[in-house]
Amino acid sequence: MLLKFIIILLVTTSLFAEKEKISLQLEWLHQFQFAGYYIAKERGYYDVVGLDVTIKEMKTDVDVVKEVISKKSEYGIGRSSLLVDRAEGDPVVLLGAIFQHSPSVLITTNPKIKTLKDLNNKNIMITNDVANGATIKAMLLSKGLLYENINFQQHSFKLKDLIDGKTDAMACYLSNEPFFLKRAGIPYKVFDPRDYGFDFYEDIIFTSEDELKNHPKRAEAFYKASIEGWKWAFAHIEETAKIIHDKYNSQNKSIKSLIFEGKVLKELALNKNGDIGTISMEQIDKITNWYRVTGLLKEKYDFSPYIDPLGFNKKRLNIGVLAKRGEEKTLERWEPLATYLNRSLEEYHVVIHPLSFDEIEEHIKNKSIDFLLVNTVNYVQFENQYGISRIATVKSRGMQGEACSYFGGVIFTKKDSKIKNLNMLKGRKFAAVNEDSFGGWIMAYEFLHDIGIDRDDIKLKFYNTHDAVVHAVLNSEAEAGTVRSDTLKHMAMEKQIDFDKVKILEPKQYENFPYTVSTKLYPEWPFAKLNHVSENAAKEVMTALIRMPEDSVEAVKADIGGWTVPLDYSSVHEVLKKLHIKPYDKIDITPFEVLKKYAIWIYVFISILIVGIIQFIHIRKVNLELDRKVHERTEELYEANHRLKELAHTDALTGIHNRGYFMELAEQLFKVAKRNQSPFQILSLDIDYFKDVNDTYGHQVGDSVLKLFTKKISSLLRESDIFGRIGGEEFVICLQNTTHEGALAFAEKILKEIRALEYKNNKGDRISFTVSIGVAELEGDKTLTQLLSESDEALYRAKRAGRDRVES
Repeated sequence: MLLKFIIILLVTTSLFAEKEKISLQLEWLHQFQFAGYYIAKERGYYDVVGLDVTIKEMKTDVDVVKEVISKKSEYGIGRSSLLVDRAEGDPVVLLGAIFQHSPSVLITTNPKIKTLKDLNNKNIMITNDVANGATIKAMLLSKGLLYENINFQQHSFKLKDLIDGKTDAMACYLSNEPFFLKRAGIPYKVFDPRDYGFDFYEDIIFTSEDELKNHPKRAEAFYKASIEGWKWAFAHIEETAKIIHDKYNSQNKSIKSLIFEGKVLKELALNKNGDIGTISMEQIDKITNWYRVTGLLKEKYDFSPYIDPLGFNKKRLNIGVLAKRGEEKTLERWEPLATYLNRSLEEYHVVIHPLSFDEIEEHIKNKSIDFLLVNTVNYVQFENQYGISRIATVKSRGMQGEACSYFGGVIFTKKDSKIKNLNMLKGRKFAAVNEDSFGGWIMAYEFLHDIGIDRDDIKLKFYNTHDAVVHAVLNSEAEAGTVRSDTLKHMAMEKQIDFDKVKILEPKQYENFPYTVSTKLYPEWPFAKLNHVSENAAKEVMTALIRMPEDSVEAVKADIGGWTVPLDYSSVHEVLKKLHIKPYDKIDITPFEVLKKYAIWIYVFISILIVGIIQFIHIRKVNLELDRKVHERTEELYEANHRLKELAHTDALTGIHNRGYFMELAEQLFKVAKRNQSPFQILSLDIDYFKDVNDTYGHQVGDSVLKLFTKKISSLLRESDIFGRIGGEEFVICLQNTTHEGALAFAEKILKEIRALEYKNNKGDRISFTVSIGVAELEGDKTLTQLLSESDEALYRAKRAGRDRVES
């Protein structure tokens, strides 16, 4: 792993370069909580990337956020309260969360305190940042405990104060104080926010906007080296504990306590895939919702630009976009698409790359882009040559915001031009975008060709961008020109041109199309995937595009009406065939080459005739082959559309409802139950120790177990019940018109049926398994989100109570 890490980073960093000095401000004293950074320093991970990192221990007079934004430290470790700091104007950027589950808890040694409510009017020793963090505050408020009814004491960080009764409860870490209390034989009770449905991030690596803007490569190098440090630390807990004990032990902890701390923190840090540092907008939204409930956030705030904005924790997807209006305009228009996809795709980070006509093919060959948004002609050519395949079609936005999946071309001149019709273009200077530009040349070329004007009849010049064509005509460099249908609108809205000074030749209006055009209409730009892109990545991107609301902020900024399924491009093929444009271009054989070979004119004539026949047969063969391909692609299109509908609703592995479709159906049934005041139950299910099945028998067997499990559950359900997969081994059932007692009985039946279930692999191993179930009932004014949270909370109680059981 280290070797792979070094190879990747040496591409941009030299081992022999002078190291950059930076510092990391911790939020507490040295302990295993910060092990990854010590290991990255001690094992040379920071050295490899050219960094000399100073790790600064917390001091009582240090504010971590101020330390970073004042540039006294380049990086810091903070809590979820960073979101409040961001909303209040501090320019912090969150890079990743080391602990996916917060280790922050409340601990009491007072035997009279048995529930959270018993803390009312009691003393709690806590730091300000923990008190204002999402986890502890959400837990207290959920049980009706108001902050004004609790006496918050300044944290002494002395466990003896808790034991001696100087406080009733103390904010602690699961990885620290429980070890010492157990060793001393002192009974204690832990109030863990996760037991109350509040499972938030902790120990977030953050930096300032200036650092990320001015030193993005340094930020990436520091972050990735730190994550490598964490991976090693958790893989070698005992060795790491000794390093901390010997070099970073300002608290004089024993090696045993450090090892205990490491084991606890490892369980809190790794996500389901075993990754470290992941941070998602879904979880951030949960935290910010609670901050609004508690009043720490007064209004909604878009945090997405400040949560892992460079995608350090995600796989990168590069989207090439044809820069028809130039690089700057292309980035300005399509960066909102990247923003939308980066918020929608949990595993991927999207980067937009504007490409000129001449650059696209090289990027396809080099596989330096993964997806391509390009004009229809380029798509047809690259589909034929490189096998790229469309997964969606963009919908343009009309003058009044209406969406349209087609576009056309405009042939125009200046308002005061003497050119009145297309026949007057002969011998005139004519501006177009590019040889391969569909709306910026080929559409107009087809129209001119149909009325008897060949390209040799005009003085044609290509200007590379649509904007340049418009300016060439209005500045009298050309007497007429052609651009795609919406170009004039965009330039007029941007106040680049005065639309009243433009005259459109042969103007046409089509029903349900918002622009005046000169040509026919053709399908809009396709969004295509390259061959090397995985089906899973393509499916994720396709689903996100199709679900993009046409009135979303990003769609409006990009001036599009969202996306639709891939359209039929056979009409584009017909145009290219008619005009003999690649891939339907002819083979050029000149008569001069024949003359060199034959001296007598009669043989020249015969040879030309033979060559002509050969050309005809070859072109006919090519056209037939391409027609066949078009037919096959059309058949594939219909099949893809059918698969798309299934993908939007169905979990690919088990065949039951996926998370998105389940939530849509559940919301409908929930509203009906609320309206009719009928019983409504939610069951959350999680296969016990499923990770052990994967680790022991492999993911293929694990997938078979999931299929067997869902098949058995499905056989027990009524037609009115809905069943969905919301995670790896996590499932949810909605029961309509069922009492709580009935739901519990049904859950017990599931337990019994699953216990009896057995999977036999090809080696003869018999694999049995169990399931834990949490049940929640619709009562009062509960929302569906609250109901799901309650069932999930009950599920975790079932797991903590020993699994293979039902809790409500």
